[in-house]
Amino acid sequence: MPILAGPEPLTPDITIRPARAGEEDVVLDLLAEAAAWLAARGIHQWPQRFPVDSVRRQIQAGEALLIVGPGGPIATCAVAEADPGLWGETTEPAYYLGRLAVAREAAGLGIRIIDWVGAKAAAHHKTFVRVATTRDNPALRGYYERAGFQHVADPPEAQWPTSLYEKRVSQSRQAQDIRP
Repeated sequence: MPILAGPEPLTPDITIRPARAGEEDVVLDLLAEAAAWLAARGIHQWPQRFPVDSVRRQIQAGEALLIVGPGGPIATCAVAEADPGLWGETTEPAYYLGRLAVAREAAGLGIRIIDWVGAKAAAHHKTFVRVATTRDNPALRGYYERAGFQHVADPPEAQWPTSLYEKRVSQSRQAQDIRP
């Protein structure tokens, strides 16, 4: 079941919603902007442009999300209920957050998105929010650690140097209203 069926507020001026068919290039452009920004800093963890089919599949599955501000899309992410390629078959219910990209003009919004996913995870009775990041990006690993994620593993069989992180969903959040 997708994390989100329709738009909802992330902040008073920003909405989060499922990406729709035909918005593949919007998602891809946000990812490409983030990839270029990383590459300019010597970090090559993403391709210059992801394959359109991968985004199309995420949109069809209800996993691709767009975060929209007053001027249009400012961020994207994907949230799935499984990631067996990196995490294997797990029994704990979790949301797997990936492809989190925030336009430079909205820098700082990433933590709010992570918190929103955590609140949704609690509301949907998930135990964890999980992320996979490049093992070779200490700044990004530190970002997730500061956001409360714990390092779980560096799977040797991953196709790129990967670090897996998870954040246990706070039990107290399950009783909270997830809207801002």
